[in-house]
Amino acid sequence: MKKPNSNSDSYKMTIVNRVATSGLINLDPATLIKDVSVTVLALADFMGKEPILREKPFREALKTHDWSTYKNQYVAIHMDEDTIVPQWTPMLMTAKLQSVVKGVCLGNLEDAFSLAYNDAIQQLDFKKFTGKNVIVKGCSDGAVPNWVYVRLMKELQPYANRISYGEACSSVPLFKR
Repeated sequence: MKKPNSNSDSYKMTIVNRVATSGLINLDPATLIKDVSVTVLALADFMGKEPILREKPFREALKTHDWSTYKNQYVAIHMDEDTIVPQWTPMLMTAKLQSVVKGVCLGNLEDAFSLAYNDAIQQLDFKKFTGKNVIVKGCSDGAVPNWVYVRLMKELQPYANRISYGEACSSVPLFKR
């Protein structure tokens, strides 16, 4: 605060955003997949009512299915535990999906999100963090799997000067070169 001048009884206050001028880089893991669409495709939907896969009706169901509805999505092929299917079944579904989706896996919605995060992390250029002070945001808007934080630490550590977790106003130091 500045002392009052002779013309005024008020104080002038200058607010400086020290976070903005600190050079800190905030990395929010939730933003890595913010525009990603993820879905689950149930193998049972192509089998009819029987718990055992019959090849001919299964292939016919795959043939008539509109695969374009999954365009640019991450798809998890889900197999119920009580169905009996050959191992090649999800491979055939993958062959149908591969040309339209961003990624396909066998599992559930969480597995599809993991695939999306893995692809996003692989596309990051971690060299841009060389010598920088990085804060990996905690309490993200999305549910970020714990393994993503571990992977980010592993990838950032060879480059970053400092790595913290949290927010600029309240962070936990994790690594300092």
